[in-house]
Amino acid sequence: MKRALVSIILVLALAGCAHRGATHGPPRVPVDSRPTPPSPAPPPATEPPAVEPEPAPPVAVESVMTSEERRAALERVVADTTAAGSAVRKCGSRKLLPDQESVMETTLSLLDQARAALAREELWRAESLARKARQLAASLDCPG
Repeated sequence: MKRALVSIILVLALAGCAHRGATHGPPRVPVDSRPTPPSPAPPPATEPPAVEPEPAPPVAVESVMTSEERRAALERVVADTTAAGSAVRKCGSRKLLPDQESVMETTLSLLDQARAALAREELWRAESLARKARQLAASLDCPG
């Protein structure tokens, strides 16, 4: 009877282990040995993208200015660059704080860019750069 009881317990134990193993899913396979899934198919060929026409070059502002407007713009450029240059010269020989040196360098750069714009006959750009140079140079505040 003991043998029968031990046999029954052993059979139930083995059946339970077999049952548990079946619930864990399929046998595990290392990632490296799994097959690579196929790549998705490329999208179907369609028409090539439409090519945008190049925009027409912008009309130079100077070409639509009257001679009086051109003369007035040049006067403003001269006034602004003269004022900025004067402020830079006042500070040129002085020991400046780091922020003043930065303002000085930026002002000189703007003045150079304004001259280059004038040389390319970009009067509108020269006027803008000269105005910025004058406004920036006003913050230098070096006594004369």
